[in-house]
Amino acid sequence: MPEGDAIKSTPKLVRFFEDRAEVVRTATATLSEGTQWVRVSGASMFTDDRSVQAKAQGAEVLAARVTRNRRLVPKLEYTEAVKLHERVNALRLEVQSNQLLQQRHNELVNVAEKLFQRWALTLAVQQNLAGDEAIQHWRAASEAMLKRWDEGADEVQRLREKVEDLNREISELAARAGLADYVDQHDECLIEVQVNARSAGDCELELTYRTPCALWRPEHSARLTQGKDPSMEWTSFGVIWHNTGEEWRDVEVRFSTARPAAVADAPNIEDDELSLRKKTAEERKEIRVEVREQVVSKLEQRAEPDMPGVDDGGKPVEFAPKGRFTLAGDGKPVRVEISRRSLKCSLERALYPERSQAAFLKATANWQGESPLLAGPLAVMRGASLVGRTRAEFVAVGEQFDIGFGPEDGVRCRRAVTEQRETAKLTGSQTITREVTLRLSNLSSDIKAIDVTERLPVSEIEGLEIKPVEVKGWQQDAKDGYLKQRVELQPRGQQTLTIKYEIRAKSNVILPF
Repeated sequence: MPEGDAIKSTPKLVRFFEDRAEVVRTATATLSEGTQWVRVSGASMFTDDRSVQAKAQGAEVLAARVTRNRRLVPKLEYTEAVKLHERVNALRLEVQSNQLLQQRHNELVNVAEKLFQRWALTLAVQQNLAGDEAIQHWRAASEAMLKRWDEGADEVQRLREKVEDLNREISELAARAGLADYVDQHDECLIEVQVNARSAGDCELELTYRTPCALWRPEHSARLTQGKDPSMEWTSFGVIWHNTGEEWRDVEVRFSTARPAAVADAPNIEDDELSLRKKTAEERKEIRVEVREQVVSKLEQRAEPDMPGVDDGGKPVEFAPKGRFTLAGDGKPVRVEISRRSLKCSLERALYPERSQAAFLKATANWQGESPLLAGPLAVMRGASLVGRTRAEFVAVGEQFDIGFGPEDGVRCRRAVTEQRETAKLTGSQTITREVTLRLSNLSSDIKAIDVTERLPVSEIEGLEIKPVEVKGWQQDAKDGYLKQRVELQPRGQQTLTIKYEIRAKSNVILPF
């Protein structure tokens, strides 16, 4: 079994994962020749026993294990309690001495008060006070008694305040000395390493282990610089939370997207059975149409995980920020800068009147670097001004991505929709004619180029047809139903855009609108 006190260790490197941290500690042990156990302190109580690894310079590591102990530690050491009691006794003697002085000065004040009363009575019966010499004599006697009275009263007050201060200090010291009767429970985690040393001397130990209650998440900020050559200053951070009970001072930090606790086995494949049935007579008589909002899929889009984590696109990456950091284990977030880069971008004003009647400034850039852009919260700024917060999605190296930088205040849009319905008397076929009117205004003194995007419904059934009637000037995407047009608004200018289309349905089609 290990003998002696545990040696202290120093944290050297902390590698954060999305749900835990890996800590590397170093310690210097003085070994004797032969096989022996060494106890090292400093590890968290939450240390994962199976993850402990040990290395030794100049010695062979035979085994490593984790032990947890609970020690009873007095709240106050005996020697310190003795010093406090001695100080309390000395203060009590000082209080007694000051109380005696206070009593003596009280007596002197009483004597001065009686003398002044005698002086007043004598002055009242005095018959002859003629002459300046007699008056000066009585005045001098009065002033001497009053002065003695005031000095005595001031001294009594000073001694009273001093005694109160001493009694207050005695109470505080006595309360502190009473802590010697109480104990605290201290839980400690020790890593015991069995080593075989060929010769006696100092040996450098390196311990590696993992602990929960620690994690990291990516966070970003994008600062837009407008002008002839617009660019974005992109800064990525690693936000750390940990409440492991350890305090990591002056350590190197790594951020990894690997998942060391993930199960590596392939999932079980189950059959997905599909079945068909014939429509009933009632279902064949009519066709019910439903309106569905569908997101246009892109190659890089993936399903959101059940629990928010670090999305790395399936390939683990690691970030190594420069410098050393101090991370207190209080659970509060700490931001560490991972990278900073400048990206050239193109700017455009995007307007989606159906969603918002305000134009937004959109920047498009290609992500450059050795590692991808991880998904996470994003603060967007124009120059020195914070214009909003959004979320950055995962972007692979070399991939193009868009970021919005808030609304364009100088552009206004008003959208109006009118609708006409007709039903044929003989066939019962239905026709709905819709007209969308967009009125754009430029309130600034500069020319504003705006990319306007509108939508047409897209039919997926035979009994429903959607036919554009008036879409002149618009670029139409028939598959997804998008209509796009680039508009240049003159200073203080206005422009009106019109879209007109028909919705034709058979008599047995029940429309949702």
